[in-house]
Amino acid sequence: MPVSPNDLLTEDAAIRLLAGGDVVGCETDGASVLLGDAATVIIADPRDGLDVSGVWNSRRFHLHGPFVDEVGVRLFGHPPDSPEWSWNQRRDARPVHLLTRLPEGCVYLGVGTPRQAGYEDGCLTYAALTVEPELTPELLDRVRPPAEPGTLPALDWLTRMTADPLGALERFVGDWFPETHQDLGGFDAAARDVPGPLAAFYRLARHRPALLGVQNRLRPPHAWRERCDGLVAFGDENQGGFTWLFDPSHPDPEVWIDQDGCEPRREHQPLSGFLLQFAVYEAMMNAPYKAVRSDLAAEHVDTLTAALTPVPWEPWRWPNDSTRFHVAPGLIAGTTDQWHGNTSVWVGAVHRSVLRPLGRLGIPWGDFDG
Repeated sequence: MPVSPNDLLTEDAAIRLLAGGDVVGCETDGASVLLGDAATVIIADPRDGLDVSGVWNSRRFHLHGPFVDEVGVRLFGHPPDSPEWSWNQRRDARPVHLLTRLPEGCVYLGVGTPRQAGYEDGCLTYAALTVEPELTPELLDRVRPPAEPGTLPALDWLTRMTADPLGALERFVGDWFPETHQDLGGFDAAARDVPGPLAAFYRLARHRPALLGVQNRLRPPHAWRERCDGLVAFGDENQGGFTWLFDPSHPDPEVWIDQDGCEPRREHQPLSGFLLQFAVYEAMMNAPYKAVRSDLAAEHVDTLTAALTPVPWEPWRWPNDSTRFHVAPGLIAGTTDQWHGNTSVWVGAVHRSVLRPLGRLGIPWGDFDG
């Protein structure tokens, strides 16, 4: 029986008509994964959350396990640490049908193509699937009902940036980087003195490991390296493309980018301002909800930035010298000029609902979690 998106089926009918015979079931929080001889059927509840199985956005469906081995093999083949794993292995050719449970029945979404997997001790714990065809906005709202956020990070740090960048950093970090139970210790610097801005940054990072960076990284003092010119290497671009340096003889020193084969380039802000920009960039890149486009035309960039508040400093020099930030409560957008005249845009948000207004701007997003 052919089915189309928006079709309603009972759960029994979905299993019988789509999965085929000899069905083996696996339950996880919020979803049922059913392996039949004709297809895989995944039925999820209409829930939303960072670690919740179900529809993530109009193009993606997430599963959170752990799952029995048969599920991992069906979706992705044998895991990389398995003796049966091979570069030549192909995933199971049987289709994966995606549905969501609603009070009126199970609504059919489409076919899922496995794209990303997460394993722990050889067990599949996470899977991301592409939904085909893309869900319409109306269907998306049915199967992943919109929710209102709680308290959002405010913008009061913006008013402190120029006069008190470290005070602005503390306000920003308090809203965007929640403390964890992990304790990184006191960041002892051995024989070195830690400049005041870095000392304040490390105090904030002690229970916030993500503040040291996920996209790029700042080193703890024991990993600093002093060069022959007296500058200290204290941070690294994520692929090793360059190193950040500071002069330890100044209380709020300038920061330099050292890239092989190039003259060092000075960051526009001294260390105190650089650390705030670093934190803003990391918060944006690692926010749970995103809107992304790598080649946005100028008119769309103007539309986006007109809806947001600019961060009034010179550009951040990563990934090139043109990255500027615009913000709203709970949202950070970064724009970076590209060689071909378009602009790369990355928006990070603490809650899905914060992105939804951007979906009404007519911007052709590549990925959109609103």
